[in-house]
Order: sequence, then C-alpha cells, then structure tokens
Amino acid sequence: MGVQGSGEVAARVLRRPIPTHPFAVPPIPGTFGVWKVRRDRAAPLGYVLSRPELGGFVYHCYAHGRDDAGGRPWLHREDSLNSAVAWMIQHEAELSALTGRLHPEPDEWPS
Repeated sequence: MGVQGSGEVAARVLRRPIPTHPFAVPPIPGTFGVWKVRRDRAAPLGYVLSRPELGGFVYHCYAHGRDDAGGRPWLHREDSLNSAVAWMIQHEAELSALTGRLHPEPDEWPS
C-alpha cells in the first residue's frame, strides 16, 4: 500500500485526469489547483488557480507580484488550464510590464 498525493486522490474523486501544461508548474508535484506559469525559471508570467463552478472547474489567471494592498492582481478567466496558459503566453509582454510595476512575491516556490 503506497502513499497517495492529493493530486492522485483528486483525480480519482473527479474521475478525470489532472490538467497539465508544459509551461504550468504546480508548487508541489502531483497537486491540483494552482500552477506557476513560466517559459523559463527566471521570468514567471503569473499563476493559474482552479476554482469549482457549475459542476466543473474554471481557471483564473493572476499576475506574478503583489499590488500595494498585498494582493495578487486578477487578470483573466478561462475554461481550461491550456486556455489559461495560452492566454498568458499571448499576453507575455503586457504581463512582464505589469510584473515590473508590482511588488515582488514574498515567498518563492521551490523550482
């Protein structure tokens, strides 16, 4: 009997595969619900968080950085992880400019 991570449990409960994307990295491998989006380690574009809605999930895009109130600015909503990551890649220039105006993230996730 092995130990199962939360992502494996979620996949079994939801009876659907955990969404993945090559540019979306979960903070803890095998987990579900939050991803850091980046093309390379040095310049993350932002984060995608999944939220349950109407019997399924929606994916919200957030900036990489904090505003003056300490919050992470919300950017966009999509119906899939792939669509959310694609939107962030398509808006990479604007996201990089926004990140330059925000305060740095207080904690970095492990690589």
